[in-house]
Amino acid sequence: MRLLTYTHSGAPRLGAVIDDWVIDLPAAFTVFQQDQSSSGTGEQGLPEDMLTFIQAGDWARDAAQKIVDEVTSRDPSGMTDPFVIPLAEVHVAAPVLNPSKIICAGLNYADHCREQNVPVPERPKLFAKFPSSLIGSEDSITWPSTVSQKVDFEAELAVVIGRLARNIHADEASRYIAGYTIVNDVSARDVQFMDEQWVRGKSFDTFCPLGPYLVTPDEILDPHSLAIRCHVNDEMMQDSNTNEMIFNAFELIEFISRTCTLMPGDIICTGTPNGVGHFQKPPVYLNPGDVVVIEIEGLGRLRNPVGQQISA
Repeated sequence: MRLLTYTHSGAPRLGAVIDDWVIDLPAAFTVFQQDQSSSGTGEQGLPEDMLTFIQAGDWARDAAQKIVDEVTSRDPSGMTDPFVIPLAEVHVAAPVLNPSKIICAGLNYADHCREQNVPVPERPKLFAKFPSSLIGSEDSITWPSTVSQKVDFEAELAVVIGRLARNIHADEASRYIAGYTIVNDVSARDVQFMDEQWVRGKSFDTFCPLGPYLVTPDEILDPHSLAIRCHVNDEMMQDSNTNEMIFNAFELIEFISRTCTLMPGDIICTGTPNGVGHFQKPPVYLNPGDVVVIEIEGLGRLRNPVGQQISA
């Protein structure tokens, strides 16, 4: 399934995407529950937001899959159910709006290490981005120009945790993943290197575009063999594959969960490949009017314009 958080004439809602349509999953669940006297899920309604949906576990995912299967089994030219909305009419938000943590891996692609002429790390290098930095696809990246003049892009695969994970072995880690999505680890390089630690320079408001969808693991046969690309103003800047990861997503879950309990909805950003702006010759930084588009095979396109710089 391709799940999303969207707004359409109101508060954020949980949906599933089929081609150019969005199924309002909680509304569809209510209709199907009324139509079928025995739904197998009792009187419980389907959660209306992504985090609660993930926390609800297998029954919620199975119910959502049944809805998607039911809708797709009908006349594909119809899509006339009241709980189906054209994708073009909704605002796509970040899939998870309120995770407890966003944990990132730095220097986690071999080609990114090569472009910097630095050795491959012996263990994952972790940092955090604040959840307040989250925005969705098509939302604008902005920052105070008085604070930074060197803002960079980083295309990354993101993993969303599906259930509480503590001391998880890499061989079991796939069972703890709710899905995969795209993240842009936007970075104020001047702040990052001036601080000599990375959190502030990577946690400005709007510096974590995420989405557009949360794609469930059954749709991604191998998350470590996906084409990953980033364009800025239609110019290819990054062109690599997730097989360049030094520590794969499962190994990152093992490493993090040794010391930090991962909660449902937590986001792990798995690192960026070569081609980021800071290491171009000459360096390339984002400016108002630019458009950043990140594509990862099977996950769609995360597109964000760069807005006017703001007052500090």
